[in-house]
Amino acid sequence: MITEDYVSFETAKLLKEKGFNEECISVYHDGELQLVSSLGIFCGEGYGEQIFTYTNSECQWSQIMISAPTLQMAMKWLREVHHYYIQVMLDSWACGGHLGYYVVIQKTDSDFEMMLQDAVDEVFYQTYEQACEDAIKYCLENLI
Repeated sequence: MITEDYVSFETAKLLKEKGFNEECISVYHDGELQLVSSLGIFCGEGYGEQIFTYTNSECQWSQIMISAPTLQMAMKWLREVHHYYIQVMLDSWACGGHLGYYVVIQKTDSDFEMMLQDAVDEVFYQTYEQACEDAIKYCLENLI
């Protein structure tokens, strides 16, 4: 079964700090990823840091939770809001002759282009998802 991949808790906090304010179907609650519908709660004002209220016949309580976007949602936000395009490419010789991924980050409103491996220690990634996660985190920490 194919499932969605979400940004890490650390990256979700960075996104919130940088102004990410989009509705998500999942949140981090106490650092744990949870689908909103599985919590039996509904959303209050705002999305970057969500306040949820749970009500039953005996009590009502609220908690603050951080939105947990998918990798693709975070990459789209970086592209549309901050004009950074993340391209993850497959290289058959990346990891000692094995398949691996590398990242190119482009600024869509200028001639800026860089390869992520020029900026960080790890040159190639074994999974597409880890390449995306690290590229998103790099953009948030260094470019925005």
